[in-house]
Amino acid sequence: MGSSVLGICVLVIPFILLLLLRAPVAFALGVPSLLYVLITKNVPVMMIGHRMAGSLFSFVLLALPAFLLSGKMLNTTGVTKRLLDFAISLVGHLRGGLGYANALASMMFATMSGTAIGDAGGLGAVEMEMMTKAGYSKEFSAGITAASSIVGPIIPPSVTLVVYAALAEISVGRLFMAGLVPGVLMGLSLMTYIWYVAHHTEEGQSWPVFPRQSPNELWNSFKRAFLPLLTPVIIVVGIVSGIVTPTEAAVLAIDYALLLGLLYREVSWKSLWETLEDTVIMTGSIMLIFAIAGMFGWLVTIENIPTMITNFILSVTSSKTGVILLIDLALLLLGCFLDTTAALLLVTPVFLPLAMQAGIDPVHLGIAMTSALMLGIITPPFGICLFVVSDVAELPVAAVTKASLPYLLPCIATLVLISVFPEVVLFLPNMIFGP
Repeated sequence: MGSSVLGICVLVIPFILLLLLRAPVAFALGVPSLLYVLITKNVPVMMIGHRMAGSLFSFVLLALPAFLLSGKMLNTTGVTKRLLDFAISLVGHLRGGLGYANALASMMFATMSGTAIGDAGGLGAVEMEMMTKAGYSKEFSAGITAASSIVGPIIPPSVTLVVYAALAEISVGRLFMAGLVPGVLMGLSLMTYIWYVAHHTEEGQSWPVFPRQSPNELWNSFKRAFLPLLTPVIIVVGIVSGIVTPTEAAVLAIDYALLLGLLYREVSWKSLWETLEDTVIMTGSIMLIFAIAGMFGWLVTIENIPTMITNFILSVTSSKTGVILLIDLALLLLGCFLDTTAALLLVTPVFLPLAMQAGIDPVHLGIAMTSALMLGIITPPFGICLFVVSDVAELPVAAVTKASLPYLLPCIATLVLISVFPEVVLFLPNMIFGP
């Protein structure tokens, strides 16, 4: 079926209007889809339920609630303080040490939580309290806390990468391995800005410098963090070795998180129930968006919109580098207005065929797309982590936004690096799984 001006307008115009009105994403995708079916008569109404249900028929999606639950459980088992203490023992003696520790602890926690909100809401509260007590301004503490949360969905295990794997029908294991180096580079890029502030600004010169910890103190700190740090080892080694599937690895992570909670005596029946409740609510929300986005994407395909976008971009440039940089630019803009998961569900069916036609590896595309969209969580007007950190820090959203924006420059530089040089992303999965 060919595209029509009426069909495209019915899908695109209500979608943009609902986004501008800040309607929930499920409505912004669902209402245009329903209007399309009722107005154009191109597809029967009975296909709505069929397409929505069909979008969820993916074995990979079984891992989604499990990784959400394991990340939330680790937030309630006392591991956050242990990770932050270990990070401080490594870099706390440097000028700006608590800023470095904030970014380093987020990178460690990212190997367990898989979500940006889990980092900002869980680890963030501990980080900001410690930094403000040490003499850092509330604004700077909030800025680095919001910015460091972006590494959560890039470093494995990642809920966002599980979603992309289901959409692109590619290996979760390869995606997880591909995200490791870019995630670390993103964290290091945040540290470069902290270094600049620490050594070249008046604010940074006022920060306290703590004594270097002795080898014995460093060893004790490592021992306290050792068991939590085993979590990513269990997940990644299990998947890479083929002993467990990603879904089984996620369930294994849940069991390990519960074991840590019992060992540290941090888990109660009440906290466990609240964690389960939060996971069910979040899983339901994501699955609803996933189902509706599947229907919306199907209708977009009927109208040949992906083909039109592909032809337009390829008319501008046909090089791999040019295509992926244009995709990055589009996602940086889209991430300002849409939740990361919703945006990924919306654009993957559009950009994946384009990338394949341009010769871009789908694993490379997934990491670049995730990295670009993650910058949206600290970008106004709808950066979700800005609101989370604002609530935790008890600061206006505008103040948190102003403190977070300087981190975008090093992060965008890292995004360009991993986009232009696919080897940075692909060498690790190719080494482990083969090209």
